[in-house]
Amino acid sequence: MLRTFGDDLNRAFKDELAGQANAAFLWFVVAFACGIAMFFAWPSDPWVWTGPAIALVGAALLLVRRKVDELAILILALIAVGLGWSAAQLRTSYVAAPVIEREIGPVNLAGRVLDVEREPGRIKVIMDHVMYDGGGGPKQKPLRVRLSLPGKHGAPRVGEVILVRAVLRPPERPVVPGGFEYQRYLYFERIGALGYTMSPWQHSQLPVDVKFIVEVRQTIEGLRRSISDRILEVVPGDAGAVLVALVTGEQSLIPEKLQDQYRASGLAHLLSISGLHMTLLAAAVFFIVRRSLALWPYVALRYDLKKIAAWAALAATTFYVLISGMSVPAIRAYIMVAVVIIAIFFDRRVISLRSVALAALALLAVFPEALVGPSFQMSFLAVIALVAMYEHFRLKPRWRDADGNLRLGYALGVYVAALVITDLVAGSVTSVLAAYHFNNVPVYSLVANVTAAPITGMWVMPLGLLALALMPFGWDAPVLSLMGEGIALINTIAGTVAAWPNAQIHVPPMMPWALVCAIMGVVIMCLWRGRLRWVGVLPLLIAILQPWLSAAPNLIVDESGRVVAIHDENGGVVLNTDRRDRFVRTVIKERYGASKARWPTSGKQASGTQNANLGLACDVTACNVTQNETSLTVAFSPDAVAEECGAVKFIVAPQMYVDACPGTFVIDRGNLRQNGAHAIYVHDGKAKIETVADFTGDRVWSRKPAKSTNSTNSTSSQTDITRVDDFGNAGEAEN
Repeated sequence: MLRTFGDDLNRAFKDELAGQANAAFLWFVVAFACGIAMFFAWPSDPWVWTGPAIALVGAALLLVRRKVDELAILILALIAVGLGWSAAQLRTSYVAAPVIEREIGPVNLAGRVLDVEREPGRIKVIMDHVMYDGGGGPKQKPLRVRLSLPGKHGAPRVGEVILVRAVLRPPERPVVPGGFEYQRYLYFERIGALGYTMSPWQHSQLPVDVKFIVEVRQTIEGLRRSISDRILEVVPGDAGAVLVALVTGEQSLIPEKLQDQYRASGLAHLLSISGLHMTLLAAAVFFIVRRSLALWPYVALRYDLKKIAAWAALAATTFYVLISGMSVPAIRAYIMVAVVIIAIFFDRRVISLRSVALAALALLAVFPEALVGPSFQMSFLAVIALVAMYEHFRLKPRWRDADGNLRLGYALGVYVAALVITDLVAGSVTSVLAAYHFNNVPVYSLVANVTAAPITGMWVMPLGLLALALMPFGWDAPVLSLMGEGIALINTIAGTVAAWPNAQIHVPPMMPWALVCAIMGVVIMCLWRGRLRWVGVLPLLIAILQPWLSAAPNLIVDESGRVVAIHDENGGVVLNTDRRDRFVRTVIKERYGASKARWPTSGKQASGTQNANLGLACDVTACNVTQNETSLTVAFSPDAVAEECGAVKFIVAPQMYVDACPGTFVIDRGNLRQNGAHAIYVHDGKAKIETVADFTGDRVWSRKPAKSTNSTNSTSSQTDITRVDDFGNAGEAEN
């Protein structure tokens, strides 16, 4: 009986697998993305031929198999994994550029301006062809540098060669274990140093070779800057800043408070040029051109107006992506829209999962690093869910009945229902990803999007198209003013919704494996052909529950050792009273949640203060933390270390190097410098430690600094310690 059941189960699984033949291309793209993900998750730089070797092994197996069956489908997936791995490895080698290893400066630095971001009060520029005095030979000098300039001196234009006096520093590691890998982002932007200036920037006569492609870029950036300046001239204030973001993609002008309101209300996607904006623009151009040409009988009777309108829509979106700064999200959206338009040229189905997969493959083949970014994950997963839903049923407003009578109320009702369903589906899918990347989920995003989306689609974007057409003639001011009114209304919606009680839910940190579970769960439910699609619900539920079932770290120490945070009994963090490192403190509070409790006054101001709710007592030399029946000491002076050494199990000395301390596990300045920020979990006299290095590994973009010789303390020689390996899984340390 069991054998019969096993045979039936095996037969059913083979039938399910064979049913994926019609979706083979979709799963090929999924396997290609898995290869890229495996490359980025690898704890160290892999062998250079790993990807091609995987693909060649798969090809050899396929040649040996010589027939198309269930096993052949799995072999094709293996080939796709190898190709994805190879694409990521090739891209990593292609963008490799020198990165400085220590702080340099002040130095006299000259270079060509490659990109400009104007923010309230400051300017950020990216420079290439960098030259400066000192700091190593030509091979060690970064290819590109990102500098922060005071806003009062004005912003240089792209293509200008400028001279500044600046201090340069290496790209920073993540602020907390599992946090955003800024080093990796800068690596793929080929930026090898960050810095700030100590004098106003000046024009330089330094000769720089200018290639044709650079001249084209300068022309486009000049046009983009002129459009932004014109918008700000006509529509000043917050509305103008948001309008610039919608038209030219320059989000940096939006005040931080307004950006927070957009995030809290669930409208942040409106601020970045994405699939929504590209689709609205393409649809508007397609509709206007097709309807206008239909009024011309000579053209309407002789040519395919649908394809002419598609060409016009493609030209308009191409212009839009050029003036938007050609960011990866904008390029991704452009590719998706272009695939849809090309489908019109070949009389193919316009909206399908195959089109989405083709767009994803095209983008990942060129920019494989986009896979690990929130923009790609959230947008493509939302589109996959919406298209999968669209394939099963669709809501299409019909403005007239069979007799030709206008049914305005019915059509508007269907339109609103479609908006609600679309936002529910897309919002539900992306909320899990938002929880992983931002640790916050907007509660009232449905209300905000249902009210703001029609304003964007029917008011702002069509007028934006008209304003750009009229701008060369100087007739754009009235249209831009009307756009500003629409943007002001959206700003009001964002501010109102963000001010509602509990507008955001804070979500504890989610592990990387939970993110993978969430993505694969949605992909299986949307792409699988057969009853097994509902198996995808299980990994999705696991991903949703993981943050709430995992313990929070009891103590967090940043890499500099100046910021120390302790979790309270409600799950929020209390930070020490040092007011430096504002950015680090903000990131820690956003990731772990802010507590209403306060750190007891310590240091030179008072002694013997305590906070019983935190299990924390401080004096002028140290703070003692007692949580989960475990005590540890945060030492501020060598005297405190000497006094507690051997008397307690755990000592954190973030501002000093400590020699060997028998019987006590010590985290000192050397550990922080070597492995980055630490998160410490204590329970029943034992501790588990997560570090930044555990999550980033030892990759070409995240090399560990040289091990300090100041400290003889070694974490590997301690007992009762659990470390977290490079994949984020707990593993016992060697005793």
